[in-house]
Amino acid sequence: MRLFFPALSIVLICAQFRAHADEPIMNMMPRWSGGWGYQVHYEYRTENDLLLGSEELYKGFSEKVSLLHVEGVYTWKKEIRLTAKLPFVIDAEREMPDLSGGKKTQTDSGVGDLTLALPLKKYFNLDGKSGSWTFKPMLRIPLAGESEYEVYDNEWGTGLGVGHEFETARYYFGIGTNAWVFYGDEPFECHSFLDFGYNFETENSNGSIFWETDFHFEDDESKTLSAGPAFYFNHNDTIHTRIEWKHDFIDHKGVLDHGNGNSFKVGIGWVF
Repeated sequence: MRLFFPALSIVLICAQFRAHADEPIMNMMPRWSGGWGYQVHYEYRTENDLLLGSEELYKGFSEKVSLLHVEGVYTWKKEIRLTAKLPFVIDAEREMPDLSGGKKTQTDSGVGDLTLALPLKKYFNLDGKSGSWTFKPMLRIPLAGESEYEVYDNEWGTGLGVGHEFETARYYFGIGTNAWVFYGDEPFECHSFLDFGYNFETENSNGSIFWETDFHFEDDESKTLSAGPAFYFNHNDTIHTRIEWKHDFIDHKGVLDHGNGNSFKVGIGWVF
């Protein structure tokens, strides 16, 4: 319990001041010097209404986004690693009000913004429990380009993440916060997460079942609470897969924006 409350206070502090910052590979690997890997995730997001505050100002004005995330990691020592994340917008469209009382459709596609991070880990092993503390400087590099509708911000940004996780033979717990400052029109944002998991083993492999909760806050007063299940499977220590689904249980927009959505993600990763 002494470990739990300091980590929880980090999340609450950020929440008072906005898809979950999963790390390659599947938040699990590699944890040894010279280890490296890469993973590919497909993500599909839908948002059902156009909101202002919590009011459905334009009910049924939807947004649909298909993404491909290509991500990699290299571990110099188990405490120091470099990660890179590059998303690609396969297809995106959103419905917006036009000037005549109807709706217009805007589209986007192409490369998103590159995110680099340097996760620094402090590992510990206790009787029946192991885990780590994380300190993570981050850099966002704009590659998305300019258009009327942008899924990604196309702005330089610097960020800082902190987190804590531990697990026993059967259970997993993780908590953390990532905060971003952008050098343009995008607001400060903060993303916090709280994850619980159950670990299991088969004859030649292992995996975990999670319940994940995310809270996203921006200083324009936008905030979203989403949650849902995730399933991770380690096939043979080289191939790893993950699938997750989340629903927006609370959605409040400080500016006119889409919300009340769901997200689905499935991925595969390789570790060497």
